[in-house]
This record gives sequence, C-alpha cells and structure tokens, in this order.
Amino acid sequence: MRPLPILIQNRPLTTTTLASLAMLAVPASAQVLEVRPVTPATVSTSIEALRAAQEGFETFRRRNAPVFSVRVGPDRCDERVGRFCYWYEEGGPEPPDEPGRVTEARTRLIVQLDSVGVLFPNDRWISGQRVRYLAEAGRDVEAVRAANACTVRDWWCDALRGFAHHVAGSYEEADSAFERALRLMTPAERCNWRDLKLLLPDDQLRGYRERDCAGRLEMERKIWWLARPRLAGRGNDARTEYYARLMMAYFVEDAPSAYSMGFDFDERELTLRYGWPIAWTRAPGPVPIGMEPSLVGHERVPAHPFLPARAVLENPASSDSAAWRSKGIPPVRSRYAPPYARRLLPLEHQSALFRRGDSALVLVAWSVGRDTALRSAAASGELTAALVLTRGQEEDAVIVRSTAPRSTGTFSAKSPWGSMLLSVEVAGASSKTLARARYGVRRSDAPQAVIQVSDILLYEPVDSMPARAEDALSRMRTSERIPEGSRVGLFWEAYNTEGAFGGLDVNITVAPVDSARGSWVTRGLRALRRVREAQPVSVGIRDAVVRGAAVTSRAIEVDLSGLGPGRYQLQLELSAGPGNVVRVERSITIVSRES
Repeated sequence: MRPLPILIQNRPLTTTTLASLAMLAVPASAQVLEVRPVTPATVSTSIEALRAAQEGFETFRRRNAPVFSVRVGPDRCDERVGRFCYWYEEGGPEPPDEPGRVTEARTRLIVQLDSVGVLFPNDRWISGQRVRYLAEAGRDVEAVRAANACTVRDWWCDALRGFAHHVAGSYEEADSAFERALRLMTPAERCNWRDLKLLLPDDQLRGYRERDCAGRLEMERKIWWLARPRLAGRGNDARTEYYARLMMAYFVEDAPSAYSMGFDFDERELTLRYGWPIAWTRAPGPVPIGMEPSLVGHERVPAHPFLPARAVLENPASSDSAAWRSKGIPPVRSRYAPPYARRLLPLEHQSALFRRGDSALVLVAWSVGRDTALRSAAASGELTAALVLTRGQEEDAVIVRSTAPRSTGTFSAKSPWGSMLLSVEVAGASSKTLARARYGVRRSDAPQAVIQVSDILLYEPVDSMPARAEDALSRMRTSERIPEGSRVGLFWEAYNTEGAFGGLDVNITVAPVDSARGSWVTRGLRALRRVREAQPVSVGIRDAVVRGAAVTSRAIEVDLSGLGPGRYQLQLELSAGPGNVVRVERSITIVSRES
C-alpha cells in the first residue's frame, strides 16, 4: 500500500489543525488494533526503558486518538513542506476532547519521567521530555519547576526554562531565560538559533541571505519587535514562541511525536513555521493490522501571519490598520496564535497628532464598552491598556500604560516629531481577548505652504470650549462614529501663523464617500452649519490671528443633523493667501441612533 503525503491542516479547537495522513484508506474488513504502551511493573532507572515507554505512549496516543472527519485532497493545501501539506481553516467544528485513557497514559509516563529525572537531573533527554509532557498536560507550574531542576551543562537548561515559562505565559521570564541561553552558545549555535530563513517570505529572503550573522542582527531585532502582537507586553512573546518551537523540534527529534513516520527535516520546518500540534485526532476508517492510522494534529486558532510584511518593516509609519489585522492570503509563510488573544478585535478609538516644538503630542481616546467580555474585565479590575509609539525599533519606543483602566480611557504621549507607528492595546486576560488599533501616524506637513495644521480632534460639546489640545483630551470622542442628529466639536491647531497678519480663511466641508469607488463624491459637497464657535473663528470667513502667535488653536462646534447615516470625509482647509494653503481630513461615520 503506497503512503500518501502527510497533510497538515488548521481547524479550530481552540486550535488550527495540523493534519497528517500517512496511509490510504483500508479494506472494510480490517480492524483498528489498540496497543497499550508497555510500562514496567516498577519504575525503572534505565533511560533505555524510559525511551521505550515514551515511544509506547505515542503509539498508544496515535491508535486511540478520537475519530474526526476532515476534507482532504491535494487541492486543500495552502502550502507544501516536503511530504507535508498544510492548510489553514477557521469556523469548522471543534474536534473531540482527548480520550481519558490517553490522558491517563500520559500521566503514567510523566510519573516515570519525574522519578527517573530526580536520579538523572543532568540528562538532556530526560529533562527535555519531562518538561515537554508536563507542558502538554497543562501542568505549567510543574513544568517550570522541572526546568529549574535541570543541571545539564551549557545552554540547555536556560533554554528549557525559556520553553517552560513561555508555555506558562510568563513571557518576560521566558525572554530572559532564552537570552541567557543564547549568551552561553557558541557563535555558530547562536547564529543557527537566530536564523529566520524558514520564516521569511521570498521578498525578504534575498536581502537576509546576503548578510552574515552579525549583519542580520539589526534586521532581526526590528522583525521581532514589530512581530509582537502586544508591543506593550512584558517580554517578546513572538520571539519566545519561535525559540519554544526550536526547543520542541529538539524534543521531537530525539523522541518522536504521534506522527508515525518519524521526525525529519520536513516536520522540523513545519514546527518552526506553524507551531506544534496541541491535540490529535485520527481519520475515519479501519486500519489494517500492522499499519498505522491516519492522524490529524490540531493547532490553535486564530493564527495570524507570524512576521510583519516587507512594506511594514521598511516603513512602519506608512502601514494601515488592515495590514495588521489580516489573517493573510494563502499561502502564508508562517503563523502564530497567541494564547492570550483568542479574540483579536479592532479597538474603537480616535487618535490625533499635534506638534510641540521638536516633539509630537499624540492624544488617544478609546472604548471597549461595546464588547461584553472586555467590559466585564474592566469591572473585575483585570483589564490592561497601553499606548505605544515607535519608529520601528524597540529602543525608540514610548510606552504609556494605564493604571486600573475602565471600559473607556484616554492616553497622552510625546515622541520626537515625525511620522511613527501607533499601537493602542486593551486586553482582558480571562476572556483571552485583545482589542488593538495599530497603524502609521503621519505628520501632515504641506511642503508648499508656510502654515501647517494638526489633525482634527473630535470632542463632545459642553458648555466651555477647549483652548488647548490637552484641554480637549477629557472630552475627546472615543470613536469616529457619530450618532445621527448629533453635534460634534472640532479642535485643531495651526502652526507658523506669526506671519499671517491678514488672518486665515477657514473652510470646513463634509462629503459622502462613494463606497463603490472609495473616493469623495465631488459633486454635492455640503457645508457644515455652524452652531457655536470660539471667537473669532468663522466657517468660510476670515479667521483673525493673534499678531506674532506661532501657534493658533481653534475649537468649533457643528451640527450634523442634516447628514444621514453613512461614511463621510471631513475636510478642514486653512488659507493664508495664494500658495499658502493647507488641508487636513478625517473620516467620520454617521450611524443611526438604534445601531
């Protein structure tokens, strides 16, 4: 009977699915043969006997995996890795839970590993398998304790601790442990560990290959910094995920997994690119005596592209939110499903950029009040929130964390003046939910003009008007979604106005966005009707400027009741004379009161 290529598939469990098919379907008369692992009557101190017990457990797991149907075939593959075929899928039925007898068999194996591990704490194989199976069983605290008991010389024990802490979700400790391991490695070992060629897509691979290990370091640091799902997180869990995958490859290389064909370079590549399975099922149908069943390994979902795209790496400030939210169009070179972000949501928010000398002032207002899980996290005090500003390297990052955030909040942060990447991250630990806004914030300089203008900040109208951007923060709207029939406050700053002795012409217009073409409807501009303004601002009239003032702040309230539901582009135009005109725009969405 000719073996088929092994297939790897992603389906949800909590998981995506890694699927492995080793054999064709078998005759209906064949039966499934169940073989329990051979376990010595008493715990043996023989490492050889322990290796046999480990192999026996994987055989038992393979033959007792629950039956689960998947649609297979060569057209299903998103990616072929040697004899493996990989595809990603969400939304399907979750596979069955692991049978109790398999759980019990793993427990027996762990007892043996623990007993022998106490006698041989300096044995690399035992220490690795002990931590591997404790982590697989979800016994994270015991896995960390077992890793701490390791006494193997060189870098192994620190890397083992890094693996255990990573699986336990202690990413800062994992990061530190892996860094210690890297420092203990030889230059060749360290170069191999840092090598990203298996993860990089073709458009990044050539430039990476052209550099030696030392020349790649800056690029690798930038990649791992921007690969983090949470830039404000303690420790780089993207990098520790990759190092943990390397450790799993070491574990499986010397003690095979449930795949019946044994470990090889194909499985190693697959593990490094997409992670290791967290659950197993087998395909329906009888299995001939003497042959092994087809097996399916399941990974976590949702799994996003592991590394940032080339355009993001080259210019993070030019990236848009879609580039960071995408699940990727197959084939995706590598994926990562952070356990703390089973739900990755777009964050409802508003941001605005203002100039303060040679610094940028970024103001953000956000809300998670529309999400039940995050609202509950805020009520229970487990919500975390942070703002990160960066130009692309961890060393230049500005991080502001909120203390005891509620379901709505604001941030204010300063960074060197210029375009940058903004990331606002709000997370609930229990619900494994991360709401995030990440995109480039670009300075709105108009090179052809002397005067310049800030972003437009939308605020909630109240009795008094803000005189400064900092004053508007407490009233800043948490969204660009505006209920139908509302009034809204607009705040902006004009710069280099000391020479505008004749004042400024101010014009505010709004136009519906043509959803079919994604552009303004050029005919049908609607002038906003002014309700109340901070003197001496006039819409469509001359705005007097305080003589000699380099910065002119303005606030105005407008009535949007004449606009129906839909997407609009709001434009502010300031003119100090011919050739000295600047414009800034902001998208808004008018929503019905019921929505």
